[in-house]
Amino acid sequence: MQHDVVLEGHGFRLEPLAVAHAGALAQIVDPTMWAGMSTTLPAGEVGMVNFIEDTRATRALTAFAVVDAGSGLVVGSTAFRDLSLDDRRVEIGRTFYARSTWGSLVNPVSKWLLLRHAFESWDVHRVGFRVDARNARSLAAMRRLGAYEEGVMRGHRTAPDGTRADSVCFSILAHEWAGVELGLLARITSPRIVPVLGPVEMSAAGEPVTTPLLSVVPPVAGHVAD
Repeated sequence: MQHDVVLEGHGFRLEPLAVAHAGALAQIVDPTMWAGMSTTLPAGEVGMVNFIEDTRATRALTAFAVVDAGSGLVVGSTAFRDLSLDDRRVEIGRTFYARSTWGSLVNPVSKWLLLRHAFESWDVHRVGFRVDARNARSLAAMRRLGAYEEGVMRGHRTAPDGTRADSVCFSILAHEWAGVELGLLARITSPRIVPVLGPVEMSAAGEPVTTPLLSVVPPVAGHVAD
């Protein structure tokens, strides 16, 4: 679905997914990271163009490119799907990020932007998520998010490799959003303690020695633990 929703905050921007993003997105996908996705791997730039065009043509999807607002680099993609304003529900899915951003701010910020828009702009009652039961990384991320784990839909879909895949369902309801948001903002804005090198001194043997010190630094996009 073509749309004009732009979401921005904490160093990242979610802008409408477009063919112009294909080159950057094609460079960050590979078969291993795509294993838990519901669609066939978009191989190369041509494959990614086809993926984006199919996504934009699907009425049930409101898709975004995830952009580092400081550098302008495209670092991933995510989407709303199956929005029903009558039933006040939507799902979040089709999410993938460059490996270089794993463990960074990109996922908590993207989830915060999407969830805030869903609950506060669209006034939905329920945001759902479906994760391939074999995708351990995504399952861990959902549990860290604080979403309610509803259960497993066995044999829910045909995976791109032809096997039957189970889907683990999660959800967040409107009255739970405030607590989930507090957790996300704590992860996004908390400073971190990192080792830095102290002044160079000479040992008794005449060798230069640096003493590790601890330094508290503010969060920086791409460098804060997920």
